[in-house]
Parts: sequence; C-alpha cells; structure tokens
Amino acid sequence: MPGVEAVSPSWVAYISNSLNRQTFQLEGTVPEKDRDDAEDVNVVGNSFFSMLRIPILAGRAFGPQDTLTSAKVGIINAALAKDKFPNQNPIGKRFTVDGGDSDGHGVAKTKEWIQIVGVCGNNRYIDLRGEPPPQYFLPFAQQKEVGGSLTYLIQTRTDPESIVPALRRVVQQQDADLPVTEVRTQEQQIAATTQQERIFVAMTSSFGMLALALASVGIYGVMAYSVANRTNEIGIRLALGAQPRQVLAMILREAMWISLAGIAVGLSAALVLAQLIKSMLYGLQPADPVSLVSGAMLLIAVGLAASWLPAQRAARVQPVEALRHE
Repeated sequence: MPGVEAVSPSWVAYISNSLNRQTFQLEGTVPEKDRDDAEDVNVVGNSFFSMLRIPILAGRAFGPQDTLTSAKVGIINAALAKDKFPNQNPIGKRFTVDGGDSDGHGVAKTKEWIQIVGVCGNNRYIDLRGEPPPQYFLPFAQQKEVGGSLTYLIQTRTDPESIVPALRRVVQQQDADLPVTEVRTQEQQIAATTQQERIFVAMTSSFGMLALALASVGIYGVMAYSVANRTNEIGIRLALGAQPRQVLAMILREAMWISLAGIAVGLSAALVLAQLIKSMLYGLQPADPVSLVSGAMLLIAVGLAASWLPAQRAARVQPVEALRHE
C-alpha cells in the first residue's frame, strides 16, 4: 500500500499485558521434572527488528533465506544469552521448543533443532514496569501452523488513522470474513496499558495542586496576620531609620524560615510514606533527589510569593500610622 514502509507479523503485541511462553530446551541438557524451562517467545517477521529498532548485537536477523523448508533458526535476546550462555558465544548453539497457548499459538511438538543465528538487544515485553525479560524469537515464515489471533505491525510516515480504511479493504480482498480489530498505534497501545497509572498520576497531581493552593493561602494568612499585629513595631523601625526594603527583606526572611520548617517536616514524612507507593512508581525511586529538590524549591517559591503582599504592606507602613495604632 502507498505510505506503508514495512510490515511484520507478531504473535504478541508488546506492552499489551499479553504473554506467550514456550519451552526452551538447549541441546545437550536433560529436562528436569520440577524445573521450568519455558521462556518468553515471539514469532515475528523479517522486518520486526528494524521496525522496532531492536539492535542485532551478534549474528544476523531473519531474512528471505529463512523459509519453511530451510534449516530452522532462532534469535535470542541479550538477557537470555547471559542467562543460558554465560561467557560463551551462543551463535550456532541449538535448542528445541515444545508447547502452545490458549490462543492456539504454538510450535509443533517436535524435537527438530533450532539453530541460534543472532543475539538482539533487550526490550520490554508485557508492560513497562518490569525489566526486559529473557526471550527468544522464531521466524514467522518457518511456522507450519499459526492459530488464533495475530498482530501485524505496520510502519508508516503518514497519519496512521488515514490508512486504516485502506488496510481494512486490503484484508477484505483476501478474505471478506477475516476481522481486523483493535487497530491502534504503539503509543495508543502503551497509553491503554498504562491507563491505571495515568489516572493515579492525574488524581495525585490534582491533590498536590490543591495542597499547594491551601499552603499558599495558609502562608498568606499567617504573614498578613503577623504584619497586622506588628504594625507598631514596624512603624518604630521605620521611624528610627529603617529602610522600606529592609522591612520587606525582614518579612520575606521570616516567611522563608516558616517555609523551610514546613518543608523539613514534609520531606521527612514524604520519605516514609513514599515507601508505601514504591510499587506504583515507574522510572522513579521514592527518594529521587531531583523530584524532592524541585518540589522543595517550588514550595519555597510559593511561600515567598504568598508572603510578598504582606511584606509590601509592611514596607509601606508610615510611623504616624504606628502611633495611631498604638
């Protein structure tokens, strides 16, 4: 189709909470009854690695020479290579597979050996939360049976939504009864998988903004009350020669100390309570220094801003007003 640069089938759509595991039995090893020899697996097309920018670290990717009648080949990722072949070159090693899943995906139960021809970089599989797991890949062209659903990855530089109707027409030309469902971009796939986390972020951000607003109102009220009670003192300071800017700096300095005291208490509580939501954090540690420091700086800025009006009012106090107040 015009606008389509590459296409690759894939048993598993990444970051979709989908999983496919099959036996990974190395040549020369004996299966043990209580040992789990299954590994994450995906059956993909020749363009899969280049489309998703998964680098081939050693050996080669799948190519047109890998056909149904050619020698069976496979690719493992760096995590699986480190686990199964520590301090070894896995290229040329052989393994066999055995299994299937509820969707009908599965390689025929056979002892046909599959030769490792490449090692690729690691990538996340089920979701964004965990580390990239060990996994291996088999070429789609060498599979005798492919049952159940199948995902096709399509690379295009045009608007993805604009080519969807044409995609459906192409599929219907091949089989009018073949459904095309759940068409989405990879970004939309990730957004759907992380919906719960995004809702959590939106809620906590809203509560955080509300707390920030309440803190601003509280600091403003405290400082305004303090200035009103110290009108006599401020007037005497001005009468004795204090400059308005000195009074302004004094009030802001007091506001700063109040903010710092509150931040110290808040940071202590945050470090303790953050451990309770550690499992909900992605790419962030509970004691992340950048987040804590930036949050503290924001609170200091808000505290100074909330104290600015009371400080300005204090700097404009006239000595005669102080005498009248007394």
